[in-house]
Amino acid sequence: MIVETIPMWTDQQTLMPLRDVLTLFQANNWRWKLEDFDGIGRFPDGLTWADFQVAVEAGAAIFDWPGIQQFADGLDQMIDGRIVATDAHDAVVVMVDVVDSTEYKIVIDPAWSDAAALASTVARFASSPVISAPSTTTVPFLRGPSTPIDL
Repeated sequence: MIVETIPMWTDQQTLMPLRDVLTLFQANNWRWKLEDFDGIGRFPDGLTWADFQVAVEAGAAIFDWPGIQQFADGLDQMIDGRIVATDAHDAVVVMVDVVDSTEYKIVIDPAWSDAAALASTVARFASSPVISAPSTTTVPFLRGPSTPIDL
């Protein structure tokens, strides 16, 4: 596996939000699943934090590409967690581990055709990040692990 790390806080002590980390990825048809989550912000379908935790624990917090971007737009901060992106064959392509409000660890499957290019992009981004402005978007999420997604 290829592992690249992005600090969650810049040298100026400003937060690097998940939405900015997701800009490293091109539009895709992957299935993005929250396997673990702790954070603050607005949650899909107007759920409370507690209800959203139940959905995550049940394996029901699954998004397509626009959905994971909109989910990230609704967050004020992701504190801890793991997001796993799988391809059409259910193979893990990328994992984003959020570690204790300190860093994003991007784990890339080296067998994926664009792995080296993504690793290079992540490394460049980590050395000189650009922070976006907050957003007020909310998003519904796909329900359950068996929800069909056009991959």
